Amino acid sequence: MKRLSIKSIFFLLFIISAVSTSAQTRLGVKLAPVVTSNRVTNDAQSVDNDGAAFKMSVGLIVDKPLSDTYFLSSGLVYIPKKAAFRTDTTYSEEYSLQYLQIPLTLKLFTNEMAPDLKAYFQMGGSFEVKVFEEEEDPDHFAVKSFNPIDFSVILGTGIEYRAGINTTLFGGVSYQRGLINAVNETDARADDLQIRNTVLSIDLGVKF
Repeated sequence: MKRLSIKSIFFLLFIISAVSTSAQTRLGVKLAPVVTSNRVTNDAQSVDNDGAAFKMSVGLIVDKPLSDTYFLSSGLVYIPKKAAFRTDTTYSEEYSLQYLQIPLTLKLFTNEMAPDLKAYFQMGGSFEVKVFEEEEDPDHFAVKSFNPIDFSVILGTGIEYRAGINTTLFGGVSYQRGLINAVNETDARADDLQIRNTVLSIDLGVKF
């Protein structure tokens, strides 16, 4: 899986490099405080999510124009997540996961609301490769391993402000809903455990 992850990263970097040569394509960097939580189920016993965690995401973004108002947006983003659950007997476990995310979304921009200021709406999805996993306590036993990949649906909105000829500042919020069960292998005592990721992201950055 490590080899697959490296290949995926280099493939994406190649795409970004090729796309960025196009006229009007914008490259940028993003810093995003995120709130990560889980949707947890287990048919064999009563379980629930164990709260949310505040983490920090960072990445590169590429916006390629399709028309004056539609842009195709992608990039390479590092995003940490929490995987945790608790039972009705007050037992809980928590794991730390880290992913490299390849988003692919469509952005629709409005007309200028004020000089150099536009709003946008965003929808699409992302492919994610897990690069790290660790239990918060060595005594945790329920999850033996997590799935190496995830897919998420992305919905978002925000504003962009043109601060200079080649500089644009942006800020927004996005909702990311994981579709794949993050759990790959469990202990026999947690055989039916399913954990899916949910992320609320505050997206801040600059494009050049």
